[in-house]
Amino acid sequence: MLPHTNDPLSLLQNYAIALLLGAMIGLERERADKLIAGMRTFTLVSLFGAVSVHLAALAETMWIPAAGLLAVTALVVMGNMIPGQPHPTPGLTTEFAVLVTYAIGSLCLFGQSLPATILAFACMAVLYFKPHLHAFSRKVQTHDLYAIFQFGLVTFVILPILPDKAMGPFEAINPRNIWWMVVLISGMSLCGYVLLKLVHRRWGGPALGILGGLVSSTATTLTFSRHARRDINFICTAAVVVILASTVVLVRVAVEVAAIHPRMLPQLLPGIGGMFVIGLLSAGLVWRRVTCGDAEIPETRNPAELSSALTFGLLYGVVLLAVSAGKHYFGNQGVYVVSFISGLTDVDAITLSSARLASTGVLNNLQACNAIIIALLANLLFKLGLAGFVGSKLLARKSAGGFVAMALAGLISLAL
Repeated sequence: MLPHTNDPLSLLQNYAIALLLGAMIGLERERADKLIAGMRTFTLVSLFGAVSVHLAALAETMWIPAAGLLAVTALVVMGNMIPGQPHPTPGLTTEFAVLVTYAIGSLCLFGQSLPATILAFACMAVLYFKPHLHAFSRKVQTHDLYAIFQFGLVTFVILPILPDKAMGPFEAINPRNIWWMVVLISGMSLCGYVLLKLVHRRWGGPALGILGGLVSSTATTLTFSRHARRDINFICTAAVVVILASTVVLVRVAVEVAAIHPRMLPQLLPGIGGMFVIGLLSAGLVWRRVTCGDAEIPETRNPAELSSALTFGLLYGVVLLAVSAGKHYFGNQGVYVVSFISGLTDVDAITLSSARLASTGVLNNLQACNAIIIALLANLLFKLGLAGFVGSKLLARKSAGGFVAMALAGLISLAL
């Protein structure tokens, strides 16, 4: 559909946006010393795209923008064929950026300024972060790509064919809901895993603790505990990472509850919010004693691997059934016992189970919140023991202050 051309103010605004976006992309290429096209060229290409669409609207034919795209392509090809033209870095990135810029300018005159702006910033990011993207591609191994393929399999192939109905004892098992939880957790963990691949050792303990907590706080605790056992000078850094990894778990819990049962989140936030703030403060106090240095990146499996997804799906189903049975036979006490036991090694399963059961009315919001807090307390206890057993007593003492303070905040929220 051709754009309207009878509003001069709107036309000027769209032309201005096209010029600005083209100039922004060109500025990045100018900074990179690309000889084929710089700031002026990219600005003119974007303007040319806008003018082509304007002419198409006046002539009521869409052949003009198509012809304009062919003309830009021909000019790019001719620019690369000029004799004596130096090409220090062979490749087609800048050439394709020129074509994208033409399309962005065209979008502006179609009145699609927001998509054009988003595309322009995406284009700039791809161009600017070239070294980081190349470094990331070198870090990604074959099994990582295979695991990402498996994540696509569980998301787009397995999920749609699963039955969407309650079944089993207490009608607690819904295959599609269980697999949705697998996709949610795998997706969150995969984002953290990718970010962890981009992190350099010199970023230090805090960054590794935060990202490690997004992937697997238990694996992060285990890795840094082992490192602290080998190097006594690393104990303070390890303590910071261990505390931060457990603190980030609280963010995961909030996201999971918001995704499953948003109405429960306001009741849960005071408890986990207090634990989160205390965890950050505790990590900050320990970090003040740390001397700067490289930190070891946690050894974690790709969370998108099919085996990891199946394991979590099975665990989530078992916990869901156990909580339902505990509620049926033993009331609240049964729910809380299951929460404590399951929370020792994994908080995600009990969090999702509690939120799901609260959304269906099996648990009320207060019971579900208490179950999650109890699981978090059990998880803190387990990780403190892990730090002492795998690491050292000194690491456990350094971490204990933060863990105990977080646990007290959780206990206070249970008492209120």
